[in-house]
Amino acid sequence: MNWKIAVDSSSDLHEGMKCAPNVSLSIVPLVLQVDGMSFVDEPGMDVNVMMESIRNSSGATGSSCPSPAAWAKIFEEADCTFAITISSGLSGSYNAAMIARDLIMDEHPDKKIAVIDSLSTSGQMILLAEKINTLIAEGLGFEEIIHAVEDYNQTLNIYFTLCSFDNLTKNGRMPKLVGVLAKKLGMRIIGTSEHGKIAVIHKCRGDRSTLLTLIKDMKENCDLSKRHVVITHCANLKLALTLQNLLETEAPGVRVTILPTHGLTSYYAEEHGLIISY
Repeated sequence: MNWKIAVDSSSDLHEGMKCAPNVSLSIVPLVLQVDGMSFVDEPGMDVNVMMESIRNSSGATGSSCPSPAAWAKIFEEADCTFAITISSGLSGSYNAAMIARDLIMDEHPDKKIAVIDSLSTSGQMILLAEKINTLIAEGLGFEEIIHAVEDYNQTLNIYFTLCSFDNLTKNGRMPKLVGVLAKKLGMRIIGTSEHGKIAVIHKCRGDRSTLLTLIKDMKENCDLSKRHVVITHCANLKLALTLQNLLETEAPGVRVTILPTHGLTSYYAEEHGLIISY
């Protein structure tokens, strides 16, 4: 029996992950549109070129989710597949994967396919993929893994801190008034996911104030010393490393992974944005 973990490209897993025996990873790309050009969010796509095109754009920009056909192609490749998507409240990726699941299982009823709505994006999807990989390696059955991962997802949290909000507001992911006011006042916002949709919870001045507020909230949620924190950043490694140092001081034993955002998450986080999942 072979297993597959499939994620859409909002997961930022473009560098891959170490998979257990008989397990493979597949990334299903979203697509970014800028002035009539399409950037397919797959390994090898030049994020810097995409971001430069957005900065120079005078027209509409946006994103589109993977098609059911793209998911179906992946589902055909393994006996058992776990698909993890960006929040269904932010994209049609989950719905496309569910359509593909039904199509493939009608044709191949012996296959097992689970589609998991992360209710999130980026690092939270990485943590879910790692959990599934670990449970497969431990020998759990397909249904057992589904239940264990659903329970695990309930324990996870995500925050993001941004200083530019243009693409979120233009595409209806954030109230326009919040974005305009925060930008005019030169503030960084801290947001989270509430039932799979973006919610702004703090407005801060300066990087240090932002990080200290962020850590305070994180510590209230759980014992960080026992957590794996995934920090993804859009051209802001310096701030990501500063956050890592603060976390390691505040919560000795915490495990921190830092990765760059890729296409979809760079588009919405914009330059200097951080996404923190744990």
